[in-house]
Amino acid sequence: MSSAKLSLALHFLEEEPLAAARRLELQEAEHSAAMLNKAPAPIAAKVLAAMLPAFAAPILALLDNEDAARLLKALTNADIAALLRQLPDAARQRLLGVLPLKKQTACQLLLSYPNYTVGAWTETDLLVLDNQMDAGDALLRLKKRAYSETRDIYLVNDKRQISGKLSVYAILRAASNTPLTRLMQPVNESISGFTELNAALELPVWRQQDTLAVVNQQQALLGIIHHHQLRHAISRAEPEDTAEPLPGDILGAYGASINALLELLAPSATKPTGRRS
Repeated sequence: MSSAKLSLALHFLEEEPLAAARRLELQEAEHSAAMLNKAPAPIAAKVLAAMLPAFAAPILALLDNEDAARLLKALTNADIAALLRQLPDAARQRLLGVLPLKKQTACQLLLSYPNYTVGAWTETDLLVLDNQMDAGDALLRLKKRAYSETRDIYLVNDKRQISGKLSVYAILRAASNTPLTRLMQPVNESISGFTELNAALELPVWRQQDTLAVVNQQQALLGIIHHHQLRHAISRAEPEDTAEPLPGDILGAYGASINALLELLAPSATKPTGRRS
């Protein structure tokens, strides 16, 4: 394949990850895995996350440890857990083993929740601070991590139960010796990780806010769930609602290149063959 066609095919993956996901779901897992290996990890991960877990998991299982680690690094913990729960135990344990310990622990926690509950889809990669800290302590921890957006920071007690939350801006404006408890706002609503997805979506709290804290049976903080993530989780848990055909304009723009790339990687998958009656 020419470099121009390859570039266009990769552009398709980057710009239309959902359309690419629907296309790759129709291919053999081996062919899709070979194609995603041609793409940079952030692009491949975005497509993999857009695929239904039942189709994406076999692709992930075919990758060697190095390539799997490359993709898993770019996925959220919730998406990783959704894929791993589709795999046999041996494959699941192998892929868990390529994750950093912190990410591995978080994914194992999510895997302990049924797929149809909020806990299985909770975002765990957030900054959580001890309620005994001051603004200076918090600032040191903020500097160790890069945040693409300003988000709430949760304060917890020694049992990891929620004391309150505060924003990055509140920390930056405060004197370094200011106790975080003086800066925090109360958390009036939280949701159990065992709440079923459809029941969670119907909660009236979404009329006032778009993010909820998720807690376990001991009221310890698990993470957060956004309203849009909840809708996404329901769509991924119910494949029959997401099997939509690709828009004609997208296929027209990228179809030739995507087909050429698939033919290059797996000629037998795209050449005409006789059909069995």
